[in-house]
Amino acid sequence: MTDGIWTGPNQFQSFGETVDRAALSEEIASRSAAWDWSGLLGLLPDPDPVLQSLGDGVEVLERLTADGHLCSVIQTRQLGTLKKEFAFQPYSLMGEKPSPAAVKLSNQLAEDLERVDLYSLVSGILDAPLYGLTPIEIKWQPGKGRAQIKDLEVKPARWFGFNEENESRFISTNNPWDGEELPFGKFVFARHFPTYDNPYGLRLLSRCFWPTVFKKGGYKFWVTLAEKYGMPFLVGQYAKGTSPLEQQTMLSNLGKMVRDAVAVIPQGGSVEILESKGSGKVEIHAGLINEMNGEMSKVIMGQTLTADVSDKGGSYAAGKVHEGVLGDYRAADQKLVKTAMEEIAWIYGQVNAPGVPTPKFTWHEEDDPKIEFSERDKNLNEGGVRLTKSYYKRTYNLQDGDFELSTPPRQPEETEFAEAAAKPETTDLIAARLGLEQQAAVDAAADAYSNEELQQQIEPILQPIIDLLNQGESYEAILESLSNADPLLDTKQLEDLLTRAIFAAEMFARLTAQENPDA
Repeated sequence: MTDGIWTGPNQFQSFGETVDRAALSEEIASRSAAWDWSGLLGLLPDPDPVLQSLGDGVEVLERLTADGHLCSVIQTRQLGTLKKEFAFQPYSLMGEKPSPAAVKLSNQLAEDLERVDLYSLVSGILDAPLYGLTPIEIKWQPGKGRAQIKDLEVKPARWFGFNEENESRFISTNNPWDGEELPFGKFVFARHFPTYDNPYGLRLLSRCFWPTVFKKGGYKFWVTLAEKYGMPFLVGQYAKGTSPLEQQTMLSNLGKMVRDAVAVIPQGGSVEILESKGSGKVEIHAGLINEMNGEMSKVIMGQTLTADVSDKGGSYAAGKVHEGVLGDYRAADQKLVKTAMEEIAWIYGQVNAPGVPTPKFTWHEEDDPKIEFSERDKNLNEGGVRLTKSYYKRTYNLQDGDFELSTPPRQPEETEFAEAAAKPETTDLIAARLGLEQQAAVDAAADAYSNEELQQQIEPILQPIIDLLNQGESYEAILESLSNADPLLDTKQLEDLLTRAIFAAEMFARLTAQENPDA
């Protein structure tokens, strides 16, 4: 059997057959060869269905951002990317150090970009999903033995088109029909989902055109409804025999009464105020506006719960799912920015150092300032400060369903004298104020009294109480005996001992403060 491979159900390619390399370099499926191509002169028409139905260009979409809700959801999507930090890194293979030439090229690019407003550049690239594409012009200048980037300017998308070969063209006054050819190294295009059939990219704002128009119409009729049913109807009755001129005067006075609440009615006439019964129509216009806002939110962010909460509400799980969808959209935006920035870096390398690996663009999270708050709050909590739920919501941007405050466990009471003597509260306080060296001195002063001496002092004091407990016949009798036991207690020796200890500690603290006035 001849060696080869089956390339289809009924087609066998033998390894012995020669490959027609000339045919491989030819384009077969092209516009000029396609059955539905009638040919044209000039640039490709924009295939956007909304713009084609309107007969307008992309400039009509720029006015849509005047809508408050649409502007809000656009900012919500874009600010998630604009808040992130980024940098160019020297290119290197996995696990290998970048070459000196790659490091030099990356440093030179970073030096040139220091004078460029990169925030506005990234913001302009993020407009590509709205208008289909974002053209970026690279301005060069000579300096330091290389071609330096002077500026990176975002240009309007309506200034550019594509020819039959999907090559970008600048629509100028000198050549508005075919457009001017763009030289290498001057322009970079960030495009949102471009295809061979639509090199202009997918425009999200065109999908928001009709929701914005219908919303505007809903507001118009809603205002009319408010004017019609929001104010009472005034009905004037005139006496028989009133002339048409007097009737017209009365009607004019009623019109003024709507505005000024003051009117002059002729004798024999009367005015009746009728309240409106058409309040139910308000929900129709409000529902239309909410639906249109929801459509715009889904087009820009893929969901609605992160932009607005409807009367139906939404579960916490559904909110997390919608937040994840928004995160996917932002990740796609970051990929779009990365592609455009690395194309700029590639052009920079081709102009200044051909053959050297060009820098790569990387995103990284900004240092979270809330880490300092969490460490501080942890120390306060360990110190006994109990923070409120409103504080956590305000500081860490949490919702009611995100967390619950638990009651801290109660510390066990120290009932035995030996445990209390081993870890007195004053020991920790003195250690915090005076430091470890001073605490060691205080501990040495406390150790000057042996356990036997302390036992000798406490036994005569506690012995009368122990005897009362042994002699008591009932719980009530013991309580009554203890309440009358004060004359039996001799605490003078213990009081003298404590007085000397307190005096010594106070003098020690004063001496330490004099030796270390800045402590």
